Amino acid sequence: MSESRLVRLSYASTATFEEQPNAVGIEVNVGRILMQSRRNNARMAVGGVLHYGDGYFFQCLEGERDAVEQTYQRIGEDSRHRDVEVLALNQVKARLFSDWSMKYVAIEKEIAALVKQSGSKRFNPYEFDEALIQRLLENCVQSQDPTAKAIPDPARHAGNNGASPGFMRRWLGMT
Repeated sequence: MSESRLVRLSYASTATFEEQPNAVGIEVNVGRILMQSRRNNARMAVGGVLHYGDGYFFQCLEGERDAVEQTYQRIGEDSRHRDVEVLALNQVKARLFSDWSMKYVAIEKEIAALVKQSGSKRFNPYEFDEALIQRLLENCVQSQDPTAKAIPDPARHAGNNGASPGFMRRWLGMT
């Protein structure tokens, strides 16, 4: 029996851009990162979740080890953030985010509560321990707020090979 090569990698980084919120509440640069991530991740069969808050990124990547490592390396070369640091890397039996090439979770009450429970005054993923990372990921999986504006994930729409870039730009208010 061969060993599973499925891994989950969580990392933190610091944004290098000044925030530019738009009408739908998603920071414009984060929207661009999501579009690019979803396109690249779908090709690599990598999935996960991205959270941006207080100038920091927290991201979890899932997939085959080689694909996750290649994706992480590409992310580390992206000039839109700096101080990229692995927080956790674990071999796993199953994905948490199998339906998402990259799910986006905005700062929500639940995440703010988790951060506060951990003793932090603001969202700073560099301070997260593995227990908080696990609780945060579980919260991201369970977050089904029907009033929240979810950004469509093109990888979920196999029938039309994903939402068009024009649709995504219009949806994000970037045109």
